[in-house]
Amino acid sequence: MARRFAVRVGLLSLVLLLAARGAVAQAPVEITFWYGVGGQLQKVIESQADKFNRAHPAVKVTPFFAGGYGAGGPMQQKLLASIAAGSVPDVVQLEIHATCTFASKGALLPLDDLMARSAHDRKADFLPVLTNTACEGKTYGIPFNRSVPILYWNRDRFQRAGIAGPPKTWSQLAALAPRLTQDGPGGKTYGFMPINQWWFFQAMTWSNGGEMLSPDMKRAAFATEPAAAGLKLWSDLIGHGWAQVRTGPTEFLQTIQDFVNEKTAMYWGSAADMGAVAAAKFDWRAALSPAFEGKPLVVPQGGANAVIMAKISPERQQAAWEFIQWWTSPAEAAYWSRETGYVPVVKKALEDPDFKAFLKANPNHAVPIEELAYTRAAPPSPQYFQVLQLVQRAQSEIISNRAPALETLQATARQVDALLAAP
Repeated sequence: MARRFAVRVGLLSLVLLLAARGAVAQAPVEITFWYGVGGQLQKVIESQADKFNRAHPAVKVTPFFAGGYGAGGPMQQKLLASIAAGSVPDVVQLEIHATCTFASKGALLPLDDLMARSAHDRKADFLPVLTNTACEGKTYGIPFNRSVPILYWNRDRFQRAGIAGPPKTWSQLAALAPRLTQDGPGGKTYGFMPINQWWFFQAMTWSNGGEMLSPDMKRAAFATEPAAAGLKLWSDLIGHGWAQVRTGPTEFLQTIQDFVNEKTAMYWGSAADMGAVAAAKFDWRAALSPAFEGKPLVVPQGGANAVIMAKISPERQQAAWEFIQWWTSPAEAAYWSRETGYVPVVKKALEDPDFKAFLKANPNHAVPIEELAYTRAAPPSPQYFQVLQLVQRAQSEIISNRAPALETLQATARQVDALLAAP
């Protein structure tokens, strides 16, 4: 009897032990995903993370809003602090121009081997969005959210002014802005509102035949008349009262709201503004960015890459990669584009029947996809993000404080040269 009892106890213990081991084996790998967009975009990201977790019981993604990801903002400051402390997140939505900055510190995992073994994340599967993903021959980022600068215009106001369509060049825009500027009972409506950020200066510089850095990335190349031309045009329109510019940390959001509230007939913004612009009560349209007369349009991409931090376990690296692959799958890329205005990053997303129907019903969303053909990569210098911060200061002086454009850019170029020459 005692022997039977002992055998039963032993078998029960074995069953409990195996069950415990099974429970441990089935516990999901938990990873943290830092993202840097708020508002409506934040809601989409949170819902997408929940959707991934429901479909992938072996991995649990915890999203965390780490502050805005751009311009050396809160997220990048937090990320630098986490690297210094030795406690990093797993996946990060990292601004594309900062990718090489963090890769040069050894903080990011090279992704080429993972991409080579992947079914759908091969480089050939992507739309032309693989700019600023590689540094010194290695891939460190997968396009997560990508946008291009596009022109938004109020079709109702254009028609009332007898204007058939949007400007295709900066000279055309300058000619239309006075015709679209009006005083009314609700206040003044400006013909144009530029957003005073370096992204747009970069686009105008390239479109006018200029460069940001020398080919060897050791000297500034933007202290030229072609680079200064766009800022001079903006300054002239503002001086005549035909354009207005917002300032401060919320200028992007303010400008979008000004367009929605009919405080401006045109503004040059991001493809990702479409979710917010959709609140407008008038017939609005999107158009390609203006070019310069006789010169091809060239624009930079904006947005972020999904990167995996190097100093995490191989198990968490693999789980992070599974999450990135899912996010960039055709169905999810198409869904993200529909909900946000960002371009879909993979070619097969354009074949999705629901997305094709969406583009037919919402032709504005096709404009940024068309504009991808005019994009190019920014210089992959680890110091490029610091260069852009210096450029931003100069641009603010020119537009907000009416400083002379070329002379201000020349002074900034000397600062950039010193930065790039530093060991």
